[in-house]
Amino acid sequence: MSYEIYKILHLFGLVLIFASLGALAVIPSERRKPFVIMNGIGATVILIAGFGLLARLGLARNMPVWVYVKMVIWLFLGTTPMFLRRKPNRAIEIFIASIALGALAAVLAVYKVGAEI
Repeated sequence: MSYEIYKILHLFGLVLIFASLGALAVIPSERRKPFVIMNGIGATVILIAGFGLLARLGLARNMPVWVYVKMVIWLFLGTTPMFLRRKPNRAIEIFIASIALGALAAVLAVYKVGAEI
């Protein structure tokens, strides 16, 4: 697949994750299952497309630090439904932290902090 297709898929996964997190922050617990599934699908799409992008950039064998930081961020965002379930009274704070981490991931990807590109 081309770089552009991987990028579109990566952004689609991002939309899935943040749409699901927004819903999970406000929807009652008995109606959350479809959004937890959406979060998992989004995280999977982001992971697969992200590695495709790395391969297209020639970074798959020797990944720079920003890639590892992004993987930790996406791991947190993929597990955020668990935090929202355990701490429903902190949903807004968790959601705001997720937005901030998503913004950090975007900055890392755009500026490729720590990369030799």
